[in-house]
Formats: sequence, C-alpha cells, structure tokens
Amino acid sequence: MRIRQIGFSIPELLIVIVAIGIIASIVLVTYNGIQGRAQDAAVQSDLGNISGVLEAYRNRDDGSNPTHEYPRTKTVLETLGIKASKNSYNTTVSYNMIYCIANSGANAYKQYKLIALSKSGNIFMMTQDGFTTHSLTAANLTSTVCSTTLGMGLVSNGLYAPNTWQDWVGSS
Repeated sequence: MRIRQIGFSIPELLIVIVAIGIIASIVLVTYNGIQGRAQDAAVQSDLGNISGVLEAYRNRDDGSNPTHEYPRTKTVLETLGIKASKNSYNTTVSYNMIYCIANSGANAYKQYKLIALSKSGNIFMMTQDGFTTHSLTAANLTSTVCSTTLGMGLVSNGLYAPNTWQDWVGSS
C-alpha cells in the first residue's frame, strides 16, 4: 500500500508565486495611476479656486481695486487667503507654480496665466478665460517662463526660490 503525502509540489508553488507577483504588479500600476489622477485633480481644483479668488479681487467694488486689475504683487496675493494642496505639486523642481500677469499693452494687468506642475508630471495652465492648452514642459518652468515664453511679467513663482508661492498660499 502506497502512502500519499499531503502538500503542494514545487511546480504548483512556483505557479502560485508567479500568479501573486503578476496580481501585485497590476495592483501597483493601478494604484499609481489612481494616485496620479488624484494629484492632477487636486492641482486643477487649486487652479480653479485660485482663479476664482483672483476674479473676486479684480471685481471688487469696495474701492480697494478701483482699476479692476489682477494682483500685481506677492504682497497683495498674501492678503487674499489663497489655499492649495501643496502635497500634490512636484517638489523635485524649483518652479512648480507660476503666476504671470500681462504688464504692458492694452491688457496690462487685465490678463494672467497661472501654471502648475502636478506631482504626476502633468502641467496645467489657467488663464482669466479658464484652462487652456499649452506646449510647456517641466524644462520650460523657470524663472523666465513668463517673459520669454508667455510675453508677460512674473509676479511669483517657484517652491523654494525667493518670492515663492509658498509665502502666499496656505495649506488646505
């Protein structure tokens, strides 16, 4: 009479281990995609909220902005109570949120561009007319992007550089 051993053979165990590895890699890729989309959504939400605050400042009727212009300085931005989800921005670069304003011509101080680099690597641009398409890359996001690429003046930029948006944006 032959005694049968209870347990799994080596090939059966290897198949199970490979299957678990494949499932784990699928879950990891899916998680990273979901996390990236969440960071993008947070950055887009921040830009929408900041745009609303900038519009409210421009349209003030209390006499504090009689020319109905967008904020020109970091000092004014600090007074507006702007909030952002700072953990959603790419912190491996120096310039991850940039606020530019038209500073000459017929539209001086009546147009702005707000550019943000999400932790996922996507770049979003908001203007007074809403989100807009662009061809910017992370390499374009320097202290001169407003003047050289967009033809505007720089008000505030960067994360760690002097005069950064960290100074005028609170955490949310």
